Amino acid sequence: MIKFKILTLLALLAMVLGMAACGRRATPTTTEQKQTAMPTEGALEAPLRWSEPAETVIADLQHYIPERMREGDIPGLAIALIHDGKVVWTEGFGVTNTMTRQPVTPETVFEVASNSKVVATYTALRLIQQGKLSLDESLTTYLFDPWLPPSEYGDQITLRHLASHSSGLTDNLFPVDKSIAFEPGSDFLYSGVGALYVQEAIEQVTGQSLEDAARDAVFEPLGMSLSSFVNDAPVKPYMANGHMRYILPLLAFVIPFAAILIGIGLLGVPILRLSTGSWNPTWGMAVGACVVAAILTLLILFLLAGRALPNLVLLITLGAAGFAMAFMVTCLMGQQIIVHLPAAWYESLPQRTLHIVWTVLSIIVLLWLSGLITGPLPRGPSPEPSAIGSLRTSAPDLAAFLIELAEPQYLSKDTAVQIRTPQVSAGRDMSWGLGPGIQHGKQGDALWQNGQTFGFRSVMVIYPEYGMGVVVLTNSDHGFPVAFDVAQRALSGSALSSIRAWLGF
Repeated sequence: MIKFKILTLLALLAMVLGMAACGRRATPTTTEQKQTAMPTEGALEAPLRWSEPAETVIADLQHYIPERMREGDIPGLAIALIHDGKVVWTEGFGVTNTMTRQPVTPETVFEVASNSKVVATYTALRLIQQGKLSLDESLTTYLFDPWLPPSEYGDQITLRHLASHSSGLTDNLFPVDKSIAFEPGSDFLYSGVGALYVQEAIEQVTGQSLEDAARDAVFEPLGMSLSSFVNDAPVKPYMANGHMRYILPLLAFVIPFAAILIGIGLLGVPILRLSTGSWNPTWGMAVGACVVAAILTLLILFLLAGRALPNLVLLITLGAAGFAMAFMVTCLMGQQIIVHLPAAWYESLPQRTLHIVWTVLSIIVLLWLSGLITGPLPRGPSPEPSAIGSLRTSAPDLAAFLIELAEPQYLSKDTAVQIRTPQVSAGRDMSWGLGPGIQHGKQGDALWQNGQTFGFRSVMVIYPEYGMGVVVLTNSDHGFPVAFDVAQRALSGSALSSIRAWLGF
């Protein structure tokens, strides 16, 4: 009888909340799974499309991209195609925001995450041209304020090591870990901390922020008018909203919140017992404990990620507030349902037990529903520039930078050659130059970098030998398969095959 009554409560709760799942997005289809699979051996032998007329490639992409976006459930995408070292086509597809339905255009600005690292490195290379930094001298020589703590290898790290991810610094960012894993130059380890070190060097030797230094060295010379590390005023009106499953930021709050709440309970209940003689806290005490746990959770998140990722903290805060409101509504509804149940229910199942069951089921169902819903994220501020990944830019702007990376006009010939010369091996068919990764294939070497942040995925790749490349930007947390498929379609040949294997998809 008790089991039946609990199941009845579950059914009632599902009826009340089930409508919130209406309109949810479908799970990936079999077609999508096939599309995201690795290219076949036959595909790896196909030649690059550099010999085809650009109009042929563009016509093919105009047909392919909308279909692939529908299969991949991608709200918006922007592309810039490079042929013969020039941007020959750029276009936007889909929408910047699934609620406002504003269309993506070539001027739409996306967050491009780790592509920021390459832009920051190029900024440092420009400073080398000006004699303000050196590629191979210890970076500590140029810093009036030491950034690394004293260590065995700290004085050996150079910009060459940082640019090629061979410094030994890690990718542990929350909090920032400045330990050095191996002797600089002896191995490869992708490093966000290394990017922060590059930023520190830029800011100390110029007396400017990374934003201002990049504007002088990169954005203005290359005509990148819709690019910014801080989401400044000219860029904001063009920004797309990222999209992701709401369960992810919610779990970032719920997990530490639950741990803190349990800790408060373990400390508070014994104190309550000693002071009142009761083991049972009042509803007021329970609510107070939840408020304290929520404040401590947000404070911890802010201290860990607030500076580097303020949008993430804002998103988590909004998600937690929305969940709390929905939870209160379901609890009030549950109270009304329970008090109107037949009296026979309470003979074997007290009201307190019914309330506990309803509360637990409410949390489970709300989390389940949040996992089904994908939607836009707030376009929050980026008050401080970050070489790790705060760059916002458009597809044409990033393509202009990619062309400069392949054939630099503002660097010495020697530095230009070293950008695309392997500095350290990163595995089979993969190495790293001064800034970008280098894929080695039958069709030649390709310079590349991908970007992954909350609600955005992107990739840029160029074959310097052919002057052929592509930039693909998406505003979805599951946009990688589509972005890479579109880039592969634009380039063909062995484009991205080793990169996808190296990234693990």
